[in-house]
Amino acid sequence: MKTKKRIVIESFDNFKKETNISVDKFYNYKPTKILSNSFGVKEAGFPKSLTDLTEYNLNIAGAGLNKVKGVTYFKQYFPRTASTFHRILLYGDDNKEYINQLYCQDNNLYWLYSMQFNSAPVSLAFKQNDSDSIILSSTDKMLIWKTQYSPYEVEDAPIITSMCMNDGVLFCTIKEPAFKIWYATDLNAENIGNISANSGYVSLEDDLGYARKIVCFNQDVYVFRDYGISKINYVKNNISVSQVYQSNTKIFTDTVSVCENAIMFLTVQGIFQFNGVKVSSAGIDVAEMLPIANDGARAAALANKYYLALRLNFDDDKQVLCETEEYVNNAIIVVDLKDYTYQIIRGVDIGALLPVKTETFEKMLVTFNTVHDTVLGEICQDSKCFDQALPKFWSSNNLFDIPQTRLITRLNVVADAGVKFNLKHDGKSTSFTTYSTGNNEFCFKFDCKNLQLEISSQNQSAQVKSVFIEYYEY
Repeated sequence: MKTKKRIVIESFDNFKKETNISVDKFYNYKPTKILSNSFGVKEAGFPKSLTDLTEYNLNIAGAGLNKVKGVTYFKQYFPRTASTFHRILLYGDDNKEYINQLYCQDNNLYWLYSMQFNSAPVSLAFKQNDSDSIILSSTDKMLIWKTQYSPYEVEDAPIITSMCMNDGVLFCTIKEPAFKIWYATDLNAENIGNISANSGYVSLEDDLGYARKIVCFNQDVYVFRDYGISKINYVKNNISVSQVYQSNTKIFTDTVSVCENAIMFLTVQGIFQFNGVKVSSAGIDVAEMLPIANDGARAAALANKYYLALRLNFDDDKQVLCETEEYVNNAIIVVDLKDYTYQIIRGVDIGALLPVKTETFEKMLVTFNTVHDTVLGEICQDSKCFDQALPKFWSSNNLFDIPQTRLITRLNVVADAGVKFNLKHDGKSTSFTTYSTGNNEFCFKFDCKNLQLEISSQNQSAQVKSVFIEYYEY
C-alpha cells in the first residue's frame, strides 16, 4: 500500500531543525524565510549636495587613471567657518593620490598636492584641538595633513602598518621590527619610531607572532598577531601588554574589523568574533570552503554588518563572473550581526573595502583587484555586478533521512518566473523552470532513494516563497 506524503519548504535559511531540511550550498541568494535577491556591486555614486541627493560618479577616466588601487575617506572641520568638508582620496596605479570633495557637484578628481606613494597608504583620521587631521603612511613615506595646512612629509618615518587612537594616545604597528607597538601620547605621528618624552614602544615577547593590526574596541586597545590577540594596557605613561587569545591557525589580520559589539576576523577554520573577553565562532558555515591561503582577504564593518571579501572553493566546476579570468578573491560574505544571518556574493574580486557615513548616506565602498578595477564601486541592494545579473544558486541536503525507495510525483512552487528547480535523485536529474510568477505546478513520476533540491536562476530578480514535493512511500 502506498502512503502519500509531502516535503514542505517554507523557509530557506541556513538550518531548520523542525523539518530536518538544511542548506547544502548557496550564493547570490539571501536565504531567509523566502529565497530573495542578494546584495550586489555597482559603480559608487555620491550626492551632489546635502539637499540634492541626485548622485554622480567620479570621473576616474578623466584623471588618467587606469586602475583604482586604494581609497580613503575623511572629514575636515574648519572651526573658523564652522564648515565640514567630506573628502574621498583615490590611490591610482600611477602611485598618485587624487581627491574629490563630496557635496560640491564636481565629479572630477584632482592630483592632491603632488602626492605620490609607492603603495596604497594606510590612514587614520582623528580630531585634535577642534580640528581634523589625517595620517597617510605607505612603504616609502608618511604624510600628515592638518585641517588648515597643506600636507607635509615626515622624514625618516617608519613604515606604519596599522594605527588606532584611544584616550588621546596614538598606537601603531610598524613593518620592522614587527614585534614592537609604538605610541605617542600627544597624537604626534612624527614621534613614532623615536623615543621621547611623549613617545615610546612596548615589545611583544611571546610566541604569537608579529603584530599585524591594532584596533580600539570598548575603550581598550588590542593587537592582532599572526596567531593570537594581545591587549595593550596604558595607564599614566606606563604601558604593558598581556595575552588574551592564542590561535592554533593563522589569523588573516586584514580581515580584522571592529563592529558594534565584537571584533570579527577570519582564520582557516572560519569566521570568529572577539567580545573583549573570549573568542567564539560566529556560526557561519563556510569552513569547508576556505582554502589554506587567503592572504587577499579583506574586511570592514558598517551598520552592524561585517563585509568580508575572500576566496572560496565552491567545488562545482562553474565559473561565475570574475572566475572566468585570473582573480584574487571571488566572494563577499555579508554577516548581519543582529541575528548572524549571512549572504554570499559570488563572482566579484574585491580588493579593499571602506565604510563611509555622512549626514545623508552610508555606503560600503570597494575597489577591485581585476575585473572593474578601473572604477570605484559600492555594495548595493540590486543583486547585480554592475549591469550583469548575479547568477543565483541554492541547494538542500538530502531530503530523506532513510534511503528507501519512494515514488516522486509532483513539485509545486511559488516563485518568480524563470527560476529553475532541479531534483537530483540517485545520480540522475529532473529539472523544471517556472513559466510565470506565482504558483507553478509540475507533475511527473520517478522512483528514488535519495533526493536533493537545487534552485537556480540567471535573472536579477528570482524570489522563491515556498516549495512542496509530493511523493509516495511503499
